[in-house]
Amino acid sequence: MISYLLLLLLIALLLVLIPDEQAAWRGIVGMATNGVAGILALLAAYALRIRDFQAFGFKSARSRWLAMGVVLGIAAFGLSVLAEHVYFLFVTEQNTQGDFQAAARDGPMMLLTLILMGGILTPLGEEVLFRGVIANALNRYGAWAGVVGSAMIFAVAHGFSVVLLSAFIVGLLTGFLFRATQSIWPGFVVHAIFNGIWLLVYSF
Repeated sequence: MISYLLLLLLIALLLVLIPDEQAAWRGIVGMATNGVAGILALLAAYALRIRDFQAFGFKSARSRWLAMGVVLGIAAFGLSVLAEHVYFLFVTEQNTQGDFQAAARDGPMMLLTLILMGGILTPLGEEVLFRGVIANALNRYGAWAGVVGSAMIFAVAHGFSVVLLSAFIVGLLTGFLFRATQSIWPGFVVHAIFNGIWLLVYSF
């Protein structure tokens, strides 16, 4: 987790150097960073402690759990829209998703690249870290620690903005699926569907 946060901090400092005229590329790089950082953190945990990828949730899951992931991904998007609407009734803040929106509206190739980064790479990296490593470690202390605790950590890692609410919703659902199946793949489906829909919305 420490290596993940340090890498994100380093990349955040580098992103500041990208001018606003290149906001679309800043969004692409920022999105890809989340996925790469999570994978590197997993590899660090693998090298230092448990040298077995199955222990981190790299196990097959039954098709019904994957199908549930699709349904829950769509539900998470709906709950996120509702949560953000209520949030903005009481809070005014700068747009934290501007770079991603710029990338989504910068033509078909940029949108496709953004979806590959944000809809596949980022969910994979974040699921292997926040569920495969963190929720996995917390699950030994019970469902509240494993599901709710990891969801809270996941939300805080996304920053104190409107995104925190959405991340907490996704974290609860993916944490539940990970605890039920011991596989990261149903949660990855939730995460990929959720991110993918939002990125498509950003393109309009």
